[in-house]
Parts: sequence; structure tokens; C-alpha cells
Amino acid sequence: MKQLLGFSLFLLSIISAAQIHSPRYDNSECPVFIRRLAEDSGADISCGYLTVPEDRQALETGRIAERFVARIAARQPIGHTPVMHLSGGPGMPVAEDIASILQSQLHQHYDFIAIDQRGAGYSRPSLNCHELDDQTDYLNPAWSQPCYRRLVNDGIALRAYDSASDAHDLHDLLVALEIDQANVYGYSYGTRLALTLARDFPQRIRALMLDGVLPLQVNLLEALAPNGNQSIARIFSSCAADADCRRAYPDLSASFGDVLAALNRSPAEVQTEEYDHPIAVTAQDFVFNLLYSLYEKHLIPFLPAKIDAYAHGEYDFEMARGEGELPRNKADVLGTPDGSSEGTLLSYLCAEEAPFNRRERIANRAANLTGVLRRALVDWAVSYLNDCNIWEAPRSSARENQPVKSDIPTLLLSGYFDPATPPEWGDEAAEHLTNSWHYVFPDAGHGVLFETDAACALTIALSFLEDPLSQPADACLGSMTGPDFYIRP
Repeated sequence: MKQLLGFSLFLLSIISAAQIHSPRYDNSECPVFIRRLAEDSGADISCGYLTVPEDRQALETGRIAERFVARIAARQPIGHTPVMHLSGGPGMPVAEDIASILQSQLHQHYDFIAIDQRGAGYSRPSLNCHELDDQTDYLNPAWSQPCYRRLVNDGIALRAYDSASDAHDLHDLLVALEIDQANVYGYSYGTRLALTLARDFPQRIRALMLDGVLPLQVNLLEALAPNGNQSIARIFSSCAADADCRRAYPDLSASFGDVLAALNRSPAEVQTEEYDHPIAVTAQDFVFNLLYSLYEKHLIPFLPAKIDAYAHGEYDFEMARGEGELPRNKADVLGTPDGSSEGTLLSYLCAEEAPFNRRERIANRAANLTGVLRRALVDWAVSYLNDCNIWEAPRSSARENQPVKSDIPTLLLSGYFDPATPPEWGDEAAEHLTNSWHYVFPDAGHGVLFETDAACALTIALSFLEDPLSQPADACLGSMTGPDFYIRP
């Protein structure tokens, strides 16, 4: 009898585990923001939640995670394989990408499945750190400790918020939706997630599109400073190679140095559209503003003029040009969840980057940078390691720092000025992808395919999706040039 009872309990545990393992997708009403987008565009958008185990290493707890999903139907479908859209960050909500998807020609012809990362966007539980607000310095770790304690006290298994768990969820979503294969598009961090999915569940992927490539094998924090410096230097060299830009700004590098020195002595008082009072802009602020501008293709042509204006003490340049600054929290404009889930970001970084990055190497790789630029970028990288001393995440295995090898057809896209995921990283990833094509766009920053004027990138992507095993039609790239730099009057 005891043996029979023990065997029955064993069977019940197997059944329970199987039930926990079984992915479930439930339709739900779309958030107001997405419903408005659908109404305004006439798009067919449905929403739902994927239910999965929160911690696959502790199934007995029964705790679940719910991943928010938005499904966007193609207007004129030409293929039956949908595009799974993976956003960046880590921690950025897919809701911020939906408007761009709706405006893209890709959406005209392919169904899209956009899914929030674990803990981000509309997914539950939320790992958003409300302890970090507009009055808190991101580089100050004082906000991360109370956020960490709150999430742990709430019983959230932070160790389960990593790329491997996320990729497992993506596989489960395709199972739940009864989709045999998907075309997978990843942007920024989403490219790392896409590569992880290709490594762990290759049978589920028809083709990969990686936009702003983050390979697993690079050490992200050690590269922050040299990558940022390289992108700024490319503005200088591109201006010098353009006759009009060179004539207007004959020594842009020297002007940049002058700006940093001046702002280091005395911050500038700058009026922006975001605030009703002037704000102080330090040398570090100027560096970060420049780097953030390098993400955006439409801002890059104005950067030489901006440096020159600041060198002449004309700090109202943004207002005069209408360049402006995006609001600090895009959610205020878009009506989406907070623009970034800091807890998701730290959980991923502290598990997958911090164990493989060293403070001394961060400093050594920035040793040749000028003083203010070096301090700003090194402090930025080190701040993440400081946060990870508080945010206790288990060290990922060595395979999370090793290249993904795959023969899945892959399209890699890079922007020449990208300060976060430089074109060289696309080359590094492509070395291990036997059926891949890598294209560098000479006027772009971080992300190429969903820019408003991405006609050439779209031509290449559509050609690739039509026949992933053949080289895409890429003739349009040959006629592209660098930025058309703005010349101040």
C-alpha cells in the first residue's frame, strides 16, 4: 500500500509538472494605446498573454509569468510565416515599436507577433523600478537596492529573467499558437535574444533578421567606452571628408574638446521644451546627449552644427533647429508602460554580462580617450557593475559568452555611426553564421529597418524573406552616401 501511495504521488508530481510546463495563450483586450493605433491605421491587432512557469528550475512553486503579446495581421499577405518582433533594452516595451511596425512595408505583407520581454512592458510580474524617477541620477546606485529588495520580498525569482528563459518562452509561444516556424526579427538586445533562440530552438526559425547586432561573445560593458568614442570620431572623419562640412567646421574634433573643457569649468544653462525652466548641462550631459543622438538617423546630420554651436556658446541650438529632445519618459507621450524596465535590464546584465566584464579592462580599453569623455563613459560602464553588486543574479554559464553557430539564413543590418552595437559586431556574429549577409548603412545609427526612410533596407529585407537562401537584392546600397550634414547660417 505504501509503495502504491508513493507511486501515485510520483505520478501526480509528473502530471503537475507537465501542466506547469504546458504553455497557454489567452486572448485579452488590447491596451487603450494599441486600440487607438489600430483604429487610426485600420490595422487588425489582437492581444493576449502567454502563461509560462516563472522559474523553470523550481516548478514546484507553481509561480507563473505572463508575457504580453500583440499580433498584427498583414494587409496583403505574401507569405504564411509570420515575423516575430523582439525589441531592445533589455527591458524596452514592444508597445513603443508597434507604430513603426504599422508604418513599415513589412507589415503590409507579413503578420507580426510582438512580445514583451519577461518583466517588461505589459508583461507580469513587472520588474519596473519606480524607485528611479526623474529626480534620481541613473548612475547613482541608491535606487537599485530598494528596488531589488522590493522585488525579492514580492517573491519574484530574479534568476529566471535571462535570455535563455526568454528564448524558452518564445518557443512556447510558437507551440501555443501552433506555429511551426517564424521569421525572427531582433533589434539591439533583441538580436542577442534571437541568437539565443537560434541556438536553443533552431527548428522553430525559418530566417533571422538582426538589426544592430549584439553577439553573445562580446563583452558589452568593456566595449561601452571604445564604441562610443569610435562613433563620435566617425562624425569628425565624415565631416572632414565632406567638402561643405569641412569648410564650415574645419576642426570639429578641436571644437568638441573646447566644448567639453568649457562645460567642465561651468555647466551651460539650456532651455528645452521638456521643462519650463533652464537646466544645467554638464560636459558629461553633452557627451551622453551626443551619443543618444547618434542612435537616431535623422539627428546625425545636425551633430557637427551642434558641436560648433556649443563651441561658440550658442546653447539654444536645439530649440532654434527644432531638433529638441525626446521626453525623458516616452510613456508620457505614447501612453505605454514606463519606457524601460530597469529590473529586467539589471537581471539580464548582471547574469549575462557582469560575470564576464572586468573593471580593469573597462579602464584599460578607455585609456586613450580624452579626460572628460573617458570619465563619462567609464563611469557609465562601471555603474552597471556597481548595481550588480546589489542586484544578486546567479552567474550565467560560459555558453552565454560564446558565439552562436548556426546555418539558419540570417540577414544582419548595421548603422555606420551606431554607438551601441557597431558594424564590427555584425561581422563578428556573421563569422559563425554560415548562411548570412551583412550590410552596413553609411548614414544610419542604432537600428536600420524601421527608420522612416528605410526604403533600401526594406528592399533588402523583403528580398531576403522571399528567398532566405539566396543573396538579397542589395543594389540600392551601392548608391547610398553618408549624412547630408546641416550647415549653420
